[in-house]
Amino acid sequence: MKSRIEDTYSNSLEDDFTSETQSLIFGGALVFFNLSVMLFVGLYWMNPVMHQFISGRPLL
Repeated sequence: MKSRIEDTYSNSLEDDFTSETQSLIFGGALVFFNLSVMLFVGLYWMNPVMHQFISGRPLL
């Protein structure tokens, strides 16, 4: 009985570590994607050369 409880406890710790690592990786990827979109939009709105390259017409 005691060994079964210890096995269950050790398995749950390994699962927690895996899910924590996956959450950290996913969170980092989400932050990177968000910053990339913010940078792209900022450059698109404020840089006339980039705006013209993407849309084909000058900014204002």
